[in-house]
Amino acid sequence: MNSVDSASELSLIRSYSKTAYEMGLSKLLSATETFGESWQAKKERIRASSPYGNLPGWNVISLISKSNDDIRQEVFAMQLITTFQTIFQESGLPLWLRPYRIVSTGRTSGLLETITDAQSLDALKKRSGYAGLRAHFESTYGAGEAFKKAQRNFLHSLAAYSVVCYLLQIKDRHNGNILLDTEGHLVHIDFGFMLGIAPGGNWSFETAPFKLTKEMVAVLGGVSSALFGEFVQLVALGLLAAQTHAEKVVALVEIMMHNSTFPCFQGRDVSRDLQKLRSRFLLHRSTEKTVKTVVKMIRASYKNKWTKRYDQFQKITNGIVP
Repeated sequence: MNSVDSASELSLIRSYSKTAYEMGLSKLLSATETFGESWQAKKERIRASSPYGNLPGWNVISLISKSNDDIRQEVFAMQLITTFQTIFQESGLPLWLRPYRIVSTGRTSGLLETITDAQSLDALKKRSGYAGLRAHFESTYGAGEAFKKAQRNFLHSLAAYSVVCYLLQIKDRHNGNILLDTEGHLVHIDFGFMLGIAPGGNWSFETAPFKLTKEMVAVLGGVSSALFGEFVQLVALGLLAAQTHAEKVVALVEIMMHNSTFPCFQGRDVSRDLQKLRSRFLLHRSTEKTVKTVVKMIRASYKNKWTKRYDQFQKITNGIVP
C-alpha cells in the first residue's frame, strides 16, 4: 500500500513540477516577447564574448550619453526623489520609487543610467495585439501568485509616484515618460517640468494633482476593488510621512533656488513657488483633513479630462499613444 502511495505521490510531484516549469517558462517567454532580452541575459552574453569577462569586478552598465542638453535639473530632481524614497523606507511604507544615476559632465552634457528591463507605456501600447494594461498583466504574469506580485508592485509604485508628482508638481507625464518594468513597477523619467513649470506655461493641460487613468486603476481591479482602497490608503500614508520631513525637502529646494539656472527657477517668483511647495504638504491640517484632501485629489485625478487632452495633444504632435 505504501509503495502504491509513494508511486502515486511521485507521479503527482513529477506532473506538478512539469506544469510549474511550463508555466514559469511561459511567463518568461511572455516577458521576453514584450520587453526583449533581459538585462541579466544581455550582460552574460557580453561577458561570454569579452576577453576581460573572467576578471573579478567585471560589469556592464547601461548609460545614455546626452549632449546639447543641460541635465543639472534632472540631477536635482533625482536628489529629491531619492529623499522621498528614504522617507518612505524609514516610515516602513511599501511605497516604491526608482531613482537612477545621473552625472552632469558639463553645462550641456551628461550621462544618465538606463532603466533596464523596462519599456515605456507608449512602446507597450504600440505593440501588436495590445488590449490594455490589465490584459498585459494577465497575459504576462498569468492568473496566479506572479500576477498578484506584479499587481502589488504596480500598486506600490503608482501610489509613490502619485505622492511625489503632486508634491513636486512633476508635469509632462505622457506615456513616453512613464515606463513599466518586468516586475510590474511604474517608473517615471524626464523631469524637465516641475515645481511650477509645465509644457504650455500658463496654458498647461496638466491640471490634475497627478496622472491616474482608468487603465491604471483597471490593473488594481477597478475603483470598487480592495487594491484600489489600499491605493487610497497608501497615497494618504505617503503624504502623511512626507509631512514629517517637509522642512527637509523645502530646505533642499530653497538651497538650489539661489542664483539657479535651472529652467524650473528661471524667470520665476521663486519665493512664491517655495511657498506653494510648502502649502502642498498640508502642514496645518489634521490627519483627518489630510486624508480627506487626498481622497479629493484622487477623485480629481481619476479619468481627468485634461489629462486625457494632454495625452491626445502628445499623440497629435509627437505620435505618443495615450
